[in-house]
Amino acid sequence: MAERKMTPKGFLHKANGKVSAEAFLKQHREWLLTGELAQVTSPILAKLDAKESMPTATLEQIKSAVLSHHLAVEITKAETAMEKASEPKTSKAYLVTIRDAEGNVCTRVNDKGETVDLRQSFDLGSDAEGWADRRLFDGFSDWFGTIEMTKMFRADGTPITNVVLRQDAIARILKVKKGSVMKSKPKSTNALGFGVKAQQSVAKFSHG
Repeated sequence: MAERKMTPKGFLHKANGKVSAEAFLKQHREWLLTGELAQVTSPILAKLDAKESMPTATLEQIKSAVLSHHLAVEITKAETAMEKASEPKTSKAYLVTIRDAEGNVCTRVNDKGETVDLRQSFDLGSDAEGWADRRLFDGFSDWFGTIEMTKMFRADGTPITNVVLRQDAIARILKVKKGSVMKSKPKSTNALGFGVKAQQSVAKFSHG
C-alpha cells in the first residue's frame, strides 16, 4: 500500500498529539526541508541544528509556521472560489469583456452610481461586436476587448476568443457615423462579422 502523502493539515494533527518533539522533528525532517514549507521551516530547523533552540521550542515554532502557511493557502483558495462564483453565469453564445493593458477588467459607473465591470453577454455576435466597439470608443487608449464564444471550443477545450483592438473599434464607429445618412436594412447574425486579425486571446489573459 502506498504511503499517504503528508499535508500541512496532517502534520499539525500529528504534531498536536502526544509526541516526542525531537523524535517527531527527526521523523518529518525531510518533508519539512523539501516540501512546500521548506522556505519557512528551514531557518527554524537550522537554529535547532546550531543548538540555538531546544526541540520542544523548535516544534512549537514549526507548528506556528505550518499553521500560518496552511491558513494563507486556504484563504487564497476561498478568494479564488469566490471570484469564480462571481463570474457571470450565462447560456448566451458570446461573452464580451473589456480589459486594460494589464489584463484587468475595466469598470464604469452605472445610472445607480454603482461601479460595475465592463462585461456583458449576448445571443448575437453582431450585438457583441457593437457593444465592444462602443465601450472601447468611450474608453482609454490601452483598452481592448475580448469576445468569447461560450458554445464553441478549441481542441484543448478552451473557448474560442477573438480580440477586439481599440483602434479598430474607433475606425468602425467613425465609419458608421460618417455614412449614417444612408439607410440600410439591419442584419441579424450569430456569426462574428468583422475581420479580427487575432484568432485567440493573448496568453497572459486566460479566461475560464
